[in-house]
Order: sequence, then C-alpha cells, then structure tokens
Amino acid sequence: MDVKALRKALSALQEEVKRFRETLARIEQEMHERGGGLQRALKARGLQIHRQDPDDDLIFSPEASPRERTTFYELLKRYSFRLFLRDVIKAQDTFRAEELVRYCSFKAAQRYCASLCALKVAEAVGEGTFRLVHRSLYSFGPTLEWFIAQMFQREFAAQATYGVRFKETPSGGDYDLIALWEGRLVYVEIKSSPPRGIERGEIGSFLARITDLLPDIAVLFNDTQLRMKDKIVLMFEEELAERYGPGSTRFPVERLVDELFHINHRIYIVNSKRDVAANFTLCLRDFLFSQRADLFPILPPYAVRDNDPTVPRP
Repeated sequence: MDVKALRKALSALQEEVKRFRETLARIEQEMHERGGGLQRALKARGLQIHRQDPDDDLIFSPEASPRERTTFYELLKRYSFRLFLRDVIKAQDTFRAEELVRYCSFKAAQRYCASLCALKVAEAVGEGTFRLVHRSLYSFGPTLEWFIAQMFQREFAAQATYGVRFKETPSGGDYDLIALWEGRLVYVEIKSSPPRGIERGEIGSFLARITDLLPDIAVLFNDTQLRMKDKIVLMFEEELAERYGPGSTRFPVERLVDELFHINHRIYIVNSKRDVAANFTLCLRDFLFSQRADLFPILPPYAVRDNDPTVPRP
C-alpha cells in the first residue's frame, strides 16, 4: 500500500472513531437522562441514596465485560443454574460437578462448571475440581438482586438499581431493588432462601419499607418453585391482621394465578415457578389493568389466546 492510500485509510479510520465516540457520548447522555427519572422520583419522596449497585459481593468480577455479563444473565434465567450457584457458594473452597447434582443432571453440572470457568467466575484447581475466583462470598443474594435489576432493564425497559441504602429512613435497611417502570416507582424485596427460611419479621420490615418509600407497586419475590400459600401468604395475613385488626377487609391477600398473589393490585407475592420474567409480567400487567379498568369496562380482564399458559384467566 502506497503512502497516499495509507493516509486515506487512516483518515477513514479516524472518521469512524469520531463517529463511534459521538454515538457513545449520545448513548451515555441518554442513559444519564433516563436515570434522572428514577432519581427525581426518589427526591420527590424526600429520599437521598447513600449507596446503590454494590459490586463487591457479586459472584462475577466487576471488570466483567458487557458480553460476559449478558452471558451470565442468560444463564441466571435458569432456575437450576441459580440453585447450582447456591450450592457452589456453600461449597466455599472447592467443588466438583458430581457434588452439585441435587437440582440438575451431572451433564448439566459439568456444563455449568465449564461456563463458570469460561466467564472467569471459577477456575480449575485439579482434574474435575474447581473453585470460585471470588472465594469470600457468603450469599447468593447480591447476585440475585443484580439479576432482577438486569431483568427490569433488559425485559421491561425500566431504570433499575439494586442494593439501595438511603441516608435516613425510619425503617432503615437495604432496599433490594427499586425501578422506574412506565413512570411508576417499583420496589422489590428479594428472598433467595426457601419459604421455611423466611420469618414473619421480614414481612413486617417489607411493609414498613413500603410506608417509607411509597412505591406505586411493591413485590415480595421469593426465588423458589415451592408454594407461597402454605407459609408466605399466611405470614402476610397475620401481619396485616395485627396492623389493621383481624376483621379488616382493607388489605385482602388474593390469588392472581397459580402461586402469584396480590393485595389490592398494588402489592404482589411472587415466586419463580415457570419463569421469573413471565411472573413479573403478569403482575405488572395486572397492575396496569387495575388502574385502567374503569376506563375500559367493556374489556375482559385478559384478552389472550386460549393456549397461552403464562396469562391468568378471569
């Protein structure tokens, strides 16, 4: 290539880099402006964030690339992978695929181990033996919070932040996830342990934080495929009866569909049976319909295909 052609190619490359930088700056500005909506909603409630989106307790490295994060997010959509990660974290020092087959097959465990190594979450320390790169982890909870925040961003085009702590609130504590969806403030309390590991005091704290935050929609999400009716719903009923009287009918806990429940179409109790995103979609759609039912009284609760198993019937 002669000098003239080389200069022409270099000029074209410089122009391409310039366009790339301009596009990146525009995207960053748009993200900043969208993020401001969530900040404004919180400021309007007199709340100021002290901490958000902590990455020190995530199972993957803060330096993970966008592609690696997307791959990890897609893996987290699988309930068996989330259960697998819980057992990996419990294993602490080292783990083997054959030791992690309580919730998946041996072949699936092998694939998951290979995926963790490819994503630099784990490393091989012997033949078929692995260990986490971040070995000081104590809980899957922060990674689950990250996953749900990513779900709101990716699946619902919402602003979302996790692990939020405010400077001053009467109830204190962390708010697992706060999102701005369709102009509505959403608060999600996220539980990674099975229902037997959840105590009634946690339900009371959830309701207290709702009073502090004043969200439009609140969700208690338990990452389990077990029944919500047997314990979680009962604890809600007991807590509400203590607060508002045993005969109060102001806040009935009612079934939305399967093991999804609602309180006045504003507070939802959600598990992960079938699919997490699908379950949240049902609740968000239910909220929208309840807000607009008076405007469209001739419409049935859900106009859906008969063969759609993810949408509740009237």
